[in-house]
Amino acid sequence: MKKNIVKADGKVEPYDEDKISLSIIKAGASPDLAKETAREVHKKIKNNATTIQIYDKTLDQLKKLQPEVALRYSLKKAIMDMGPDGFIFEEYISKILNEYGFSTEVGQIIKGYCVEHEVDVIAKKEGVVHLIECKYHNSPGTKSDVKTALYVHSRFADIKKAHTKNGMFSGNHIDAMLATNTKCTSDAIQYSRCVGLKILAWHCPEVENLEYFIEAKKLYPVNILPAIAEKYKEKLFDSNIILLKELRGLEKETLANLLSISCQEAEKILNESGILL
Repeated sequence: MKKNIVKADGKVEPYDEDKISLSIIKAGASPDLAKETAREVHKKIKNNATTIQIYDKTLDQLKKLQPEVALRYSLKKAIMDMGPDGFIFEEYISKILNEYGFSTEVGQIIKGYCVEHEVDVIAKKEGVVHLIECKYHNSPGTKSDVKTALYVHSRFADIKKAHTKNGMFSGNHIDAMLATNTKCTSDAIQYSRCVGLKILAWHCPEVENLEYFIEAKKLYPVNILPAIAEKYKEKLFDSNIILLKELRGLEKETLANLLSISCQEAEKILNESGILL
């Protein structure tokens, strides 16, 4: 029986087992496991199920069959749950870039030609300074649109004009980037390509996008673990522990003291992190 699904933006489209399978394969599953999971999900969902319901069913099935794949499959949701505001996402982007050899600063005030601007992340490497605007969304289906791209580019133009006049970045080349945890609209992508604005987003660009940089070095956020409850997540973020590898580097006694839990609970969390790392 054919079934439809309801996307986060309200659009209705046919349930596509191949599309579900591909998303599971990207999380590290074998093609056979992905196909089996997609078939089982199709059996369990009702017609006009929402994408959130499909996600939950898929995750439940993966937990039974291959827990480490289930964790990686939940990456996008984990990033979306970092909020409610975007400050932690800015720190996360900064830490990801550090792992790739960039020196970074977060939340810097830069004097433009006309006005001052707060730049979310400044990343420097090999004579290039990247001025990064981070747009964080915590609602499924939300995309960064062309208005966002226009806003980022106009701010960059003001900073670039000041840099051209005053050389504030000591002769380095500067460029602008929009970093977001969700997708971008086609207009935003088209405009960005036209004006030379770089994008680091979900599935954009086609290669070396956000999930690529995370997966290539396993730079998962700590809250990807089911054992990290909301109250634990906040304590870790307050201690500037955002990457799972930073959590993994703690002794169980240190983690237990930080989260006010027993050493047994701390050991369980560390063991869970070992599944991904």
